[in-house]
Amino acid sequence: MSYLSSNQLKQYEDEGFVSPINIFSKDKAKEIRNEIELIENKIPGELENSGRYNAHLISPLLDEVTHNSKILDAVQSLIGENILVCGTTLFIKNPKEKGFVSYHQDAKYIGLEPHSWGDCLGCCDRLK
Repeated sequence: MSYLSSNQLKQYEDEGFVSPINIFSKDKAKEIRNEIELIENKIPGELENSGRYNAHLISPLLDEVTHNSKILDAVQSLIGENILVCGTTLFIKNPKEKGFVSYHQDAKYIGLEPHSWGDCLGCCDRLK
């Protein structure tokens, strides 16, 4: 049984992504954002360089996000049961900060083959 609806599966097939998928409550999203800000304040620089790519190893809460059943069920709907989390990456853009990450295909940069895998992008925005 698929976690994603037939419309979401078709969107993925046609467009290469599915959006939106409601994973976290507002309160949980705020808790995650607060955890990231706590790490930034208590351990400056920890979420830069290698910590930025392995955030789930820094915080039990971020590890919980990585293993969230709603996320994993959605991914399983797309690629099957054998799911490997090979990293987590934080792209933190603070208010009034310039810059952006352009739309791209991670498969070119990560080097995993076959390309039957996916990325999960979560946004916690405007949760003050």
